[in-house]
Amino acid sequence: MKKRLLIMTCLSLGIGVWSAKAQQKEFKEVIQKNIALVNTSSNSLVVKNVFGSVAVEGYGGNEVVLEVERIITADNARDLERGKEELTLEVVQESDRVILYPNAPYIEFDKEKLRYNWCNNNEDIPYEHVLNFKLKVPNAVKINVSTVNDGELLVKNTKGEYVEVNNVNGGIVLSNIMGKTKVHCINGDVDISYAENPSVESRYYALNGDINISYQESLSAKISFKSMNGEMFTDFNIDKQFMKTNKKEGSTGKPKYKYETRPVVQIGGGKVDFDFETLNGNVFIKKI
Repeated sequence: MKKRLLIMTCLSLGIGVWSAKAQQKEFKEVIQKNIALVNTSSNSLVVKNVFGSVAVEGYGGNEVVLEVERIITADNARDLERGKEELTLEVVQESDRVILYPNAPYIEFDKEKLRYNWCNNNEDIPYEHVLNFKLKVPNAVKINVSTVNDGELLVKNTKGEYVEVNNVNGGIVLSNIMGKTKVHCINGDVDISYAENPSVESRYYALNGDINISYQESLSAKISFKSMNGEMFTDFNIDKQFMKTNKKEGSTGKPKYKYETRPVVQIGGGKVDFDFETLNGNVFIKKI
């Protein structure tokens, strides 16, 4: 009898959750804009999303072609209207960059440091939002994109000097890119392929996921690797192996310097330093 009651209780709870979702109100729209941005390496595009995906594709034009799906959901019509009014897409156009991010009374965004200062004073926001970005950008500009929840990040066909990508709960794909690369991914896999190998140091980090990366056959790099539960694999020939010691400033109350040793493999002449770090994932370095 106890088992039967437990099953019926679980079933009732499941129906309750489904019913609540079925009654939820939703507003959806697509925002389209063209934003002037000269196709030069001194310019940059910044997208700092919170909920939703970001897809960026490089092309030969002088505009950012923007398409954003804005979705607001709430339990009732009043809260839905509040969300429609409060949660907006902010577009900042400067002489050398375009910045895109969600804006609302409870969101404070620092345009200088490109980060959020959350200031809702623990208020329970009665609606949810998602912004899904699709962008065509001048292919020579620097790229800096991020999201936090409910989204994947994609950057492809860019030729700029710098690509920085951060995702907290989702994966990252960088396809046919160039330039210095800084990747930080938590709870997702990272997949990268280069049209041209980076000529300056780059860093790749994944907390709970694998890093799959493909370089051109002409790769010349020193590759350091750190992981708690992962391994590194490559189909490149290894010319040298050695240990590298880094000196870092110690934290308050501890010795002044902290020394950390990492294994390094050298491919080719070892002209560029690449740093890989995972916690629970492997690194696969492949030839294109």
